[in-house]
Amino acid sequence: MKWIVDRIEGDFAVVELENKQTADIPLKSLPEKIKEGDVVSISIDENETADRKKNIDSLAKKLFK
Repeated sequence: MKWIVDRIEGDFAVVELENKQTADIPLKSLPEKIKEGDVVSISIDENETADRKKNIDSLAKKLFK
């Protein structure tokens, strides 16, 4: 998924989504030096997600034994 930063308004970046709609994203959620015209890529890290799930499952098993 890619967003294009249309403009910065106060503490928000107005981004154009892939479906041509816009959304306000808090600047604190974006890279520090973001500026108008930048393209932001959003992706899921499947390996890290799986590792975190395994860790949580392990902790839950220990907790409920």
